[in-house]
Amino acid sequence: MKTMVLAGGLLASAVLLTGCGLPNFGKAANQETADYTVTDKVVKLRLAGGSGNAEIREGTGGAIKVVETLKWNSDKPKTEHKVEGDALVMRYDCPAAMDNCSVDYKIEVPKGLQLDLETGSGDIALKGVTGPIVASVGSGDLVGTGLLGKTVSVKTGSGDTKLTYAAAPDQVDLVTGSGNSVLELPAGPYAIQAVADSGDATVSVKNDPSATRKVSVKAGSGDVSVLPV
Repeated sequence: MKTMVLAGGLLASAVLLTGCGLPNFGKAANQETADYTVTDKVVKLRLAGGSGNAEIREGTGGAIKVVETLKWNSDKPKTEHKVEGDALVMRYDCPAAMDNCSVDYKIEVPKGLQLDLETGSGDIALKGVTGPIVASVGSGDLVGTGLLGKTVSVKTGSGDTKLTYAAAPDQVDLVTGSGNSVLELPAGPYAIQAVADSGDATVSVKNDPSATRKVSVKAGSGDVSVLPV
């Protein structure tokens, strides 16, 4: 049987984020905050967000703690979170289009939790996480600091990406459309592919094609930088 904790009138079970994905224009007229704790045993957090921002960091316990900040003009966004299999899934929906509707998330996760993240125009900030990361960002930015995980796969449209590692990763794949990509790594060597179709590509860490740690950073019209921490 699943163990659930209720707080702020919301059911704590899983985090699934999917919004209308429309951009925000100005400040929303209404704002409300809710928090909850999920104690179910899960191995993955799946977040599908629209135009809201998400900040994710690791905590010291085994629970997932979430603070949601809902913003809207006329129709309040509808949030949902539930456990599906071994994943906590979070989403929100905006009842009215072009309503300046969004949900921001601050999430504390257990050590090693896998992150599967998707946003439209919202930003993602990752701090000190140790689990695998898969992220897809439309026009928002993705920033990761103090990262300790072994694998990361990121795709962005027109947003910028900057990832700073505190421990050497085994596999990094970054693909950016028209944004810039900056990857800061501990001492290598790494087998590095750095490609910028119409921008500049800079590699300042040891590049050895035979290295077991693989790094691929590609950008369309943006710049690519692979730098030492």
